[in-house]
Amino acid sequence: MDFHKYVASYMDSRRFVAVLEAAVVCLVISNCVLSSVLLGHRDAVVLVPPHLNDEVRVLADRSSEGYIKAWGLFLGELVGNISPTNLKFIQKSLEPMISPRVYRQITDILNMQAEEIMADHISITFEPKTVTYEKETGLVFVTGQTHVKGPTGPARSFLRTYEFLIELEDFRPMLTWMEMYEGNPHDLSFRTKEKERKAKRKVKHEDD
Repeated sequence: MDFHKYVASYMDSRRFVAVLEAAVVCLVISNCVLSSVLLGHRDAVVLVPPHLNDEVRVLADRSSEGYIKAWGLFLGELVGNISPTNLKFIQKSLEPMISPRVYRQITDILNMQAEEIMADHISITFEPKTVTYEKETGLVFVTGQTHVKGPTGPARSFLRTYEFLIELEDFRPMLTWMEMYEGNPHDLSFRTKEKERKAKRKVKHEDD
């Protein structure tokens, strides 16, 4: 037996085992890093909705501005053109995306608008002109002309805004707030001015 050859072969084997051990350690570390990344990762769905040229990214609990504005426009056109004949259809269409905590509030708004139409024998149509999104609050404002036509007399038109808060739950858009009113959007700027105006009135009233 050649002792020197044996020693050389043994050392080669040790070096090979050391390389394998280092490779295994690297694989274990990379798998741990990959697992931690995957655990903290949320899937994203990329969509290109109708009437939009750019793609939008939808996560499980939030989405891009374009996606929310598209849903706001859809809701504004749907709710703004409600009538006694299509009330049930619109309610059924909206049911899957209305949050349970505001379901009664929103259905009351729809019923109130339908009752007004039936009582006055009028027809209402809504033509959206602008859709704005407020990043600070997540609100989307759909503003346009509402045309009211009665059985007698000329038709009248006025500016109306539909205000929505649309949140995503497991990729599903959920309507968690809705309000409608005449005039321009009641955004942060508007609310701040109103708050300041009320504060001035209160101070003036106290001075008097």
